Parts: sequence; C-alpha cells; structure tokens
Amino acid sequence: MSCENKQNSGAVSHRLTTARQIEATVGRPPSFIMLKQIGTLDAGCRAVLARCPIAAMGYRDGDGAARTTFVGGTPGFARVHSPTRISFALPGPDVARGPVSFFFLLPGIGEILRVNGSLARRKGAEAIVGVKEAYVHCAQAVLRSRLWKPPAPPEPPTEIPADGPLGLPGVAEFLAASPFLALSTWDASGGSDTSPRGDRRTVARVLDGRTLLVPDRRGNKRADTLHNLLEDDRLSFAALVPGRDGVLHVRGRGAITDDSALLETMALRGTPPHAALLIDVEDAELTGNDAVARARLWTPDAHVVRGTVPDLLGLSREHLAANTAKADRGPATLLLKAAGAVPGASRLLRAAMNRLYRSELRKEGYEDVDA
Repeated sequence: MSCENKQNSGAVSHRLTTARQIEATVGRPPSFIMLKQIGTLDAGCRAVLARCPIAAMGYRDGDGAARTTFVGGTPGFARVHSPTRISFALPGPDVARGPVSFFFLLPGIGEILRVNGSLARRKGAEAIVGVKEAYVHCAQAVLRSRLWKPPAPPEPPTEIPADGPLGLPGVAEFLAASPFLALSTWDASGGSDTSPRGDRRTVARVLDGRTLLVPDRRGNKRADTLHNLLEDDRLSFAALVPGRDGVLHVRGRGAITDDSALLETMALRGTPPHAALLIDVEDAELTGNDAVARARLWTPDAHVVRGTVPDLLGLSREHLAANTAKADRGPATLLLKAAGAVPGASRLLRAAMNRLYRSELRKEGYEDVDA
C-alpha cells in the first residue's frame, strides 16, 4: 500500500496492543538499566539541579487533560529542600495535584536527569513536589536531534487542510523545523513519565490535519512510553526548535505501530525505526515560553562547561553501584567499585560511552554524529 493511501491513522494495518508485542519488537531492558534509578536526590543530583536552567514537565490540569511544558528560566530554579522535596514556580494556575514528571536539561550536555514525583501542595505560585525517583537518561535523543548545534535548514512544511488542529497557522511549519520534543504519558494508576524524543531535522511527521507520526528508534529498551500507552492512550508533548523561544504544545491520543510502509518513510540510510507512535491530535497550540527565553538555551556562552558539574555518566554509574550493592550482587558490586577507583575512571567511561553512542547511532542510519 502506498504512503498516499495511508495518510490517516485508521488506514494503518498493524498496531502493537500488548506488552508481549512491544517486548518482541523493542526487546527486554537489561537488568542493570532498572538499577540506575534512585529514590532520593543524592549529592550529585542536587549539584546538577543547581546548574539546570530548564526542565520539561508533564502534568494533568484541573480537568484531567494531559499537559507538557517547559519550566524554569535560570540555573537552580528548582530548589532542593530535602532529598525528597523540591519546589519551583508553577507555569500557570491549571496544574492539578497528583503525579508529575520532569527531565532537566543542561545546555550543551547530552545526558538528561529525569525526576518523577507528585505535586504535594501549592504555596501561591510555588509548587512543592515530592520526589519518588531520579535517574540519568542517555544522550541519544539530544544527539539525534543535534539540539545544541546550530539549527539545520528546516524541511518544507507539509501542506495540510486547515480544518484540523495541525492546520492552524504556524503549526505545520514549526513541526517541520522541530527535531526535539518532551513527551508525557501516564500509566493506569496515574503515574507520570516525561521522556525526550529527538530525530534528525523533524521529530514528528505530519500525516494529515490531525495525525502525527513519531519514530521510536532503538534505545535502552525500557519502553516506558509504549507500555504506558497500552494502559492510558492520552498523551501530550512540547516541541522545541533550536534558536527559537516558542514552544508547540500538543495533546491527543497515541497508538503504537510497526506498519512497515509507514516506518519506511522514516528510514535513515535504509534503516527504519523498529516502531512509531501514531498520534491522533486533539489540540495544538504554538505559544511563547518564558522559561525557554530566559534560559538562553541557544546561546553558546550559556552552555555548561564539562567539569563544572558532575558528569552525568559518572553519576549514573554511582547510582548503579549503590543499587547493585543493595541488591547484594556480589562480584558485580566489587567490579563497579573497583572500576570507580581506577585513576581517570570518569574520563575512560566518558570516552567509551561516546564511542558507543557514535556506533549505535550510525547503526540507526545517522551520519555526522558528534558525541
């Protein structure tokens, strides 16, 4: 079937609707991936938060609608009151109490600090969040999108009818230029997850006036987003364009597809993604964002210099070592401790991980990977 005959979600021939199907497509995450999470903000996390000027935030509004936005604007905007409590200025009056999720960006750095928790209370315009887990997310989304590099010429926008939410002024043009977005989903118990998505040039492809396609390329196989969508198909995202202060906010419902014809349209050097998110868009709004503007994300002198904050790879290794010790993994614990004690271990880890990033992204079809 040609791509022209598949320009809406109803025409997609196959969707993944069970956890078994997702695992068969994506794989099962290695056990050590799940051991990188910690339940509190340790000294390393607190040092990173002290330098982060911005975070993506997923939440539900007072009507229960999914929302994603960017908050902050200055380094240390998220104040740490204890290992399990942070506060920050709310993005607006519509944030409801309950599960919230974040990822914190250090300008110029690939790895991301993710924090999940719950909005415990509000104090005027201030939100008090109870932290439930924190972990380091790999740099692949940032590297795929070249988020901190000078923006590439945008793709020509798809011509679409004006009667759908994606046909609103400026929306298709913004999507054609956006290589990076923050995607929020929820599980059946309401637990929130906000993850980064990045792709070369265009991360969300317009199929028609209300349908988007987002590739799901290979990563650490956690697939939290995909599993959440099996339980609750509501989602939201906030998309960025390097060099701009505007943010595109999208809400809708998501499905997972491995439809080969659609995946081939997103192939890089002959390599398609293993799956994709098909999003039925209910609302799209392009707005200015004060946090993005004040954070000066696209200004080189605002980028963090390595060595002035803990290396997030080293922080991730510390979390893994601590959790492995708690799990009484014996030889694995000794090996991680010994590796950390080697002089220059952080530099060796960084060099090895950068080589791995380059290798894995080239396998996906990316060229000119700078890690």
